[in-house]
Amino acid sequence: MKEDDGTGPPNRELYALLHLSPEASDEEIRRAYRQWAQVYHPDKYQAPHMKEIATENFQRICEAYEILSDENKRQIYDIYGMEGLNSGLELGPKLNKVEELKEQLEKLKRMKEQQKMSALFLPKGSIVANLSLPEFLDGDGIMRGMAMASAVQSQLSKSSSLSLSGNLGVEENSGAGAASAVFRHQIASDSTVEFMGSVGLGSLIGVQMTRQLSLHSTATLGIAKSFHDGSINLSNVWTRQLSDTASGNIELLLGPQSSIGVGWQKKDQNTSAAGEFGTNSFGISARYTRRFSSKSHGRIAGRIGSAALEVEVGGGRKVSDFSTVRMLYTIGIRGIFWRFELHRGGQKLLIPILLSRDLNPVLATGAFVVPTSIYFILKKFVFKPYYLKREKQKALENMERTATQVQEARKAAAKAQQLLENVANRKRNKQQETGGLVITKAIYGNHKALKKGDELRETNDELASQVLDVTLPLNFLVNDSGQLK
Repeated sequence: MKEDDGTGPPNRELYALLHLSPEASDEEIRRAYRQWAQVYHPDKYQAPHMKEIATENFQRICEAYEILSDENKRQIYDIYGMEGLNSGLELGPKLNKVEELKEQLEKLKRMKEQQKMSALFLPKGSIVANLSLPEFLDGDGIMRGMAMASAVQSQLSKSSSLSLSGNLGVEENSGAGAASAVFRHQIASDSTVEFMGSVGLGSLIGVQMTRQLSLHSTATLGIAKSFHDGSINLSNVWTRQLSDTASGNIELLLGPQSSIGVGWQKKDQNTSAAGEFGTNSFGISARYTRRFSSKSHGRIAGRIGSAALEVEVGGGRKVSDFSTVRMLYTIGIRGIFWRFELHRGGQKLLIPILLSRDLNPVLATGAFVVPTSIYFILKKFVFKPYYLKREKQKALENMERTATQVQEARKAAAKAQQLLENVANRKRNKQQETGGLVITKAIYGNHKALKKGDELRETNDELASQVLDVTLPLNFLVNDSGQLK
């Protein structure tokens, strides 16, 4: 027999204890429970060690039957396994549908995640360092400018939060900064109001209100007064959910720099795309991102308008659970750029590098081909071997951590087979007498270990410990008609 490929139902251990299919009916569950209860009932055994083994297995059978015979518990187990049963779901007539069970468990998971985030809260921030190769070659220094921004949000109550943020920018010999605060309060289940104030560059005070107009539509109205020139600015944004994965928005700004903007976003499991058109700079921008695997993605973006004409390509890779690195190549009327990005948690480090202000074909081609070639070479000969080695090491460490549990499970299986031995041998002898079905050899386990075959009998290879002899239980499962289910 081959190793289980894992393509079956994700939660089937309890079904396996009763030798049932996950699609088994209530009657089949009751019949299986009665059959195995007779086999494992402690009163059938006199020897103390056999009675102890029978008691242990009888308790497991009873627990499996208790869960699978209850409709609500069985539904939770089928969806989320023992985790769902132990997560605190309230069982009853109000939670008798799969959708309702999923919704309730997702709420519990979100609450736990929010508690974790509250315990490990980190502020959001970004650092942008603008570098210039042409200025460095002219002897003026490589740093063109730098900008920093940071924000911290605190949940004051269930319906109120306060966000404090600040930013600072330096460009050659000039610089500016600003600090702002936003108080957000949810006045109803579908409405929120925000009061904002900012001091420094672009000082203002304002208020905006957001309301969910329907299941798929949201509107935001805002008014702000600038202390810089005394102007009044009005804003209005409508957002509409176009489908399960796509949404669109229209933005109207009235003030010294009035404009209209139209945007569209689409995001699913592996791809995301966005487009935007605005009258402020008379431009159109679009971005498309494709996820190639759980750790890597690619991106292509373009901007065209009165103030921009450029194309951007690149990609990124997830290097840990909280960190992602990205490199992008941009060519346009502003010149040729590289941009390196490091994202870790809520922090970002962005390093745009101006390579040339002139669109030199040779430089433009080399700036794209050289780093791309270096990346694929490093990926094949450095990164991939390193990750494979690390994953193998993690697998070995996991095996070491679970070695005790595996040994205990093997011992439990061996004990359970002792209870089946007499009946299995009697069935086997009967099948031999009638010329029926007799299982002479059956093994189950690691595919590599199974390939070695007889070598396992002669060596103490660690793979040998990953193979089980299931000849006896299979003979036990042969019925009087000589059939193995």
